[in-house]
Amino acid sequence: MDKLQAMKVYCRVYEAESFKLASESLDISRPMVTRYINALEEDLGSKLLHRNTRNISVTHAGKLYYQHCVAILEAIEEAEGELGDLSHKPKGHLRMSVPMDFGLTHVVPILSDFSALYPEITLEIDFSDKRVDLTESGVDLAVRGGDLGGDQFIARPLCALRGYVCASPEYLKLNGTPEHPVDLKVHNCLQYTNAPNPGRWYFKSNDEEYDLPINGSIMANNGGALTRLAVAGTGIIIQPGFLVEKYIKSGQLVPLLQNYETYSGQFYAIFAQRKLLPKKVRLLIDFLVEKLQSPE
Repeated sequence: MDKLQAMKVYCRVYEAESFKLASESLDISRPMVTRYINALEEDLGSKLLHRNTRNISVTHAGKLYYQHCVAILEAIEEAEGELGDLSHKPKGHLRMSVPMDFGLTHVVPILSDFSALYPEITLEIDFSDKRVDLTESGVDLAVRGGDLGGDQFIARPLCALRGYVCASPEYLKLNGTPEHPVDLKVHNCLQYTNAPNPGRWYFKSNDEEYDLPINGSIMANNGGALTRLAVAGTGIIIQPGFLVEKYIKSGQLVPLLQNYETYSGQFYAIFAQRKLLPKKVRLLIDFLVEKLQSPE
């Protein structure tokens, strides 16, 4: 058995969750895919996949083996690129996860330049505000903001992240303007559910700090949606500058509680800790840092 080819086949089956799709993408017969998987399981003495006539599911051993296979195959690809022909162009498939709104406003506009620089690297982009498990999702690189938590990954700063408290002039005319964070308790505060603690907002002024429970009629996992609701007069939001600044400039939103600091931080490029980071990932990280690393 060609162990490396078997690893490639297994990774494709794992990712596609289908023997049929794996055979088509690798241009080999479905029985050959089955033989490779059976040979791996026999060689390892462990079941990697449960399969029936309708679908397949991955065992715990299968998940662990996939992670090792990916690391081995990427290391081989990296070695061939670094030690082979010096004119070798970076190539391969790269999966990236970015938040929906930040991705559309900041990342998408510059990706054509990356593709022009590295035409043999294919990008697969997942637009999601949720945190991703880099070890199990198959994602090579994630862009995320705020408090990252944990030390199982490496993070490189990309650009500043600052929150603004805002509401529309129409909402404030009907409901009054909060002058102090405590005033928010009687207002309709629209909650961003992917925040670490969506039901509480934090403020600081000089030596005073406020950790306030808030309530609102609408919760959502997308900051752009909440911003549009605020523009429509629904309630008060805390959202980053790249979402609200254009509405503040146009007068559609009014910044509130400007004497109080709310959250601030960075957007980061996040990747798993590895002894050997694939060149394609390293190139994309360096590109994002160069293009985005500037204060907001």
